[in-house]
Amino acid sequence: MLLSITTPVPAQEAHACPIGYSAMSHVQCLPPELLSYILELACFAEAPAHRQKAAVLGRVSKLWREIVFSTPAIWTSFYVSKYEDPRDFGEPLLRSGGLLVDVHVVDEATNLKAAREQLNALAEHSSRWRNVEISHPDAFTLFGKTVPLVLPNLRSLLVKVTFQRMSPSLMYFYCFPDYPSTPDICLGWMDRMYPSLRNLDLDDIELKPEETEDFLGFLEAHTTLERLALRNTWIQHAYTPSRTVVLPHLKELQLRGIPSSEILQWISAPNLKTLAVEKSSQLRYWTPVDIKSNYATATNITLIRFSTSPDALLNVLQVVPLASEVKFASTDLGSRYSFCTENILLEHKLPLLTSLHIQGVVSLPRVKAVAEAYKETLTEVKVHCLDLGLPEESFLKDYDERDEALEWLKDQETFRFDIDHSLYAFGGRYRSHEDQRSRQKMVCAGEGCRVSL
Repeated sequence: MLLSITTPVPAQEAHACPIGYSAMSHVQCLPPELLSYILELACFAEAPAHRQKAAVLGRVSKLWREIVFSTPAIWTSFYVSKYEDPRDFGEPLLRSGGLLVDVHVVDEATNLKAAREQLNALAEHSSRWRNVEISHPDAFTLFGKTVPLVLPNLRSLLVKVTFQRMSPSLMYFYCFPDYPSTPDICLGWMDRMYPSLRNLDLDDIELKPEETEDFLGFLEAHTTLERLALRNTWIQHAYTPSRTVVLPHLKELQLRGIPSSEILQWISAPNLKTLAVEKSSQLRYWTPVDIKSNYATATNITLIRFSTSPDALLNVLQVVPLASEVKFASTDLGSRYSFCTENILLEHKLPLLTSLHIQGVVSLPRVKAVAEAYKETLTEVKVHCLDLGLPEESFLKDYDERDEALEWLKDQETFRFDIDHSLYAFGGRYRSHEDQRSRQKMVCAGEGCRVSL
C-alpha cells in the first residue's frame, strides 16, 4: 500500500514539494493527517503483530516515528499471548491517549495463568475497554474470573470456548481432542453491568439452570443490545423461564444448537431483521410453542437442521410473515423427513419471499413447484443437491422428470438459479446409495455443476 505512494507526483501537484525531490520525499510531503491514516491502516493489517509493525515503520524516518508514536489509534488494540509481558502494556496504553481500547485473547497456546496476568494488567484501564474478544480453551474461566463486572464503555463482547490444538503426531493417536469441561464457577450475570453493550456473542459458554434467570435479568437490563448470538449455550434439559425478555433495539438474533423449542420464547425482538435458529441434533421431538409476535418483523431467516422436522419448520415459518430471504440448511440427509422443506413452503406461503436457499435437495421437480408458486416474488434460488444419483425412496420413477425440471429452472429469466453439491456434516460431498453410483446421469458432475441434458 505504501509503495503506490512512492510513484511520481503529477505535474499539477508537483508544486507541493521542491523540484528534484526523490520519490520518498514526495511521501514526506503528504499531509500529516493522511500519512497518519495510512500508517494506521498498515499497522492494523498486520494484527495481532501491529505493535511490532508500528515499531518497524517508526524506524523509516524521524517524521514517521513522530507520527506513529503520536497517533493514538495505532495503540488501541491489545492481544494477550504467550509472548507478552504484562509490563509491556504500560507504554502503549499511554500512547493510546485515553482512547477506548480493544482486548483480544485469541492465542490458544497461552496458558491460563499468563492470560489472567495480562488481563489483570489491562483491567486497570477497564473503563476504556470497548471490544472484548476471548476465544480460548479456558474462555469460561477467563470470563468468569478476570473480566471486570462493570465496563461502562463496552460495545462488543465475544466469549468462545475452543479446542486445544494438538500436534499432528498426537492426532495420530487421538482422533479428537478432549473438550474442556465446564468449570464449577458462577459467571455472576446479575452483577455484570455493561450499559453501552451492543453485541453479545457466547459460544459454548454453558448456562446452568440455576443461572438462567440471572442471565435473562442481565439481558433485561441491557436493552441496548443490537446483536445477540448464543451457540451451544444450553444443557440438554434447559430451564424454561416464566417470562419473556423484550429487546427493542435487537436487529440480529442467533440461537444455535437449541435443545428445546421453549427457548424460542425467551426473547422478543419487535424490530428484528435477521433470525438464525439451529435445532440441536439431540432435539428429535419438537413441541409446538406459541412464539406469538416475538420475531414478526424478521426478514432474513436461516433455519438449520429443521428440514428433518416438519412440525418445527412450520412452527417457525408461521411467525415470520415478512420473511424475504430464507435459507434452510441440513446435513442429516438420512431421515425420512429430510426433504420436507419444499412441501412446507407450498403448504404455508411466504408472500414476500424473494431469495430462497435450500441445502439438501433430492427432488428438483418439487423445487420447480416451489419456484412456480413464488414466481411473482422470487429473484434468486440456490439449491444444494445430492451429487450422485437419488435415494431409493425418491418420488421419481426415473430421471427424465428431474432433467426436465432442471432445464426449466435454468431457463427462467425472472430469477437467478444456482445449483451446487450437498455437503454432509464434515463438509464433504454427500453421496447416496452405493448401487446408484454407477448411474450415468448426475445432478452435479465435475468441479462445477455441469448437467448433461
